[in-house]
Amino acid sequence: MDLQSRLRFILSSLSRQGFDARPLVFRPPASEAELVEVEHQLRIELPSSLRDVLAFASAHVEFRWFAPKDRRFPEPFHQNFSGDIHWSLPLLVQYARDKQQWIETVFKNPDDPYDRVWHNKLAFHEVGNGDYLAIDLDAALQGRVVYLSHDDGQGHGHVLAASFAELLEAWVPLGCPGAEDWQWMPFTDNFTGPIDPACANARQWRELLRLDA
Repeated sequence: MDLQSRLRFILSSLSRQGFDARPLVFRPPASEAELVEVEHQLRIELPSSLRDVLAFASAHVEFRWFAPKDRRFPEPFHQNFSGDIHWSLPLLVQYARDKQQWIETVFKNPDDPYDRVWHNKLAFHEVGNGDYLAIDLDAALQGRVVYLSHDDGQGHGHVLAASFAELLEAWVPLGCPGAEDWQWMPFTDNFTGPIDPACANARQWRELLRLDA
């Protein structure tokens, strides 16, 4: 099943269970000219894994759902209420500007361990609470997906996946719970390591949401 079909299947399944499943937005891939133009504006080359998805899958995706208000999940999922993943080639430039504003006003010092996490990253997913999912641009670590928290969130600096493609491979089978850190962290190894769609919590979660049906 391809990515678009998988996302559509998840939303359809959740909708039948009474979830508020928003319509999937899955636009055509970006052209080479569009990719180069954004790279020119960002003054970087896009990380290869992200670039491949933009070029061969979709340049703009919006996937989101919300659990019914009366639905309560057992621990450790008791704070989970939604799922969300999105990316957009045109919005990468805006996210870069917004992230830079955070750096200039709050996270100025690259020598400070907390501030440093915000530097040399490409934000691609705006969490909605001031946090971001971003891709590490460091030459030695390039491609890792990292969580940027603006307010001492537990997930700050956490590596969700080794690449954008690996994030999709791990997160999509779970219905992309989150994207606040406290929603996806139960699917990591004891709140460390990347998202693992085969861990015990992940298996329980998929059963609760009937994601493997």
